[in-house]
Amino acid sequence: LRAVAPDELAAIIPLAGADPIHIHAAEQVREVGDCLAWSGQRPVEWLLEHAPVDQRWCLIHATHMTEQEVTALAGSGAVAGLCPITEASLGDGIFSAREFLAAGGRFGVGTDSNVLVGVADELRQLEYGQRLKHRERNVLSGRPGASTGRALFDHALAGGAQALAQAKSGLVPGARADIVSLDTTHPSLAGRSGDAVLDGWLFAAGSDAIDCVWAGGDKLVAGGRHRLRDSARERFNASVRRLVA
Repeated sequence: LRAVAPDELAAIIPLAGADPIHIHAAEQVREVGDCLAWSGQRPVEWLLEHAPVDQRWCLIHATHMTEQEVTALAGSGAVAGLCPITEASLGDGIFSAREFLAAGGRFGVGTDSNVLVGVADELRQLEYGQRLKHRERNVLSGRPGASTGRALFDHALAGGAQALAQAKSGLVPGARADIVSLDTTHPSLAGRSGDAVLDGWLFAAGSDAIDCVWAGGDKLVAGGRHRLRDSARERFNASVRRLVA
């Protein structure tokens, strides 16, 4: 809302049709203050009152919300698009994940910077931020004794699919073939089975445990290496050397 005027937003929404609508909102405290000074309302509060926020919408960050905003956003059916590493790197704040999920909200994860890119890293940071905030363990597991890794993965999968307008998600017929396979010989996964594999991947192994990745059925990663990794690295390093020369 710092970059789009009300008349512009009203003009853009019809152009989306049935497609998803993503907008950054309430990432930083200053943004909240600017929005209050401009409209007398907080960013999420203003959006919910002045825009047709529903299941098509994904509010990126939504870090700074009141209890009323948390409940209202969850009730709208919109997805919260979380970028925990970016939000931690920039010192933005911690999303009200436990309260949002308790109100029936959905979230997906992504990146808003290139400081570190990895789904395991994002989900780990999300949970650890909640542990620091609430001074508890396994905050987002959903219930005592449940796998936190499983809960995080399932929430992110469902919310991410909704934010991308995918009718189905996961390894089911009709879903887009976005698949990750893990290297079960990785020390953090050795001897694990079931949900314990997800826990080992998200909280210990991270990207090192990724074996293969398919995007839309196209195999992009094999043996933990992207097929364009070497050429991309060479071009990137050459560009950096030219810039600093």
